[in-house]
Amino acid sequence: MSQEVLTTETNRRQLQQIIAGLSDGVILLELDQSILWANEAALAMHGVSRIGELGTSAGEYAKRFSLRYRNNHTLPPENYPISRVARCEVFSDVLIEVSAVDDPERVWVHNVRSMVLTNREGQPESLVLIMSDVTDWANAEQRFERTFNANPAPA
Repeated sequence: MSQEVLTTETNRRQLQQIIAGLSDGVILLELDQSILWANEAALAMHGVSRIGELGTSAGEYAKRFSLRYRNNHTLPPENYPISRVARCEVFSDVLIEVSAVDDPERVWVHNVRSMVLTNREGQPESLVLIMSDVTDWANAEQRFERTFNANPAPA
């Protein structure tokens, strides 16, 4: 497909519609760390219904959500995936627990990766977080560990 076709407004709109329908969560950020857009899956994975509830920037996001690694170590805001991608870091398979600061009992587990989209000159232009909700898998793993630790003899 030619570059001219990809840059038309119609095709950008179609790509946005495709992304909106994905089961993976997608959050787009500007280089100034402002949150530009999020699909419905990303909003649901944070327990919110509007993009503004994520915060308007990586800094506001860190004030609204508490993140921990699976070993219960709290992430400092500068190590949040949204902060890391805001620094143009590319990473994959970051497994984190997410909860809203005002509702710490509700926890989601996300597997997160990032993308840095570049312009024709190779300079960063847009930042992308892609997340999968792996809460059910993590809960099943936790139940298995508890069961095994309670009675390891059958193993």
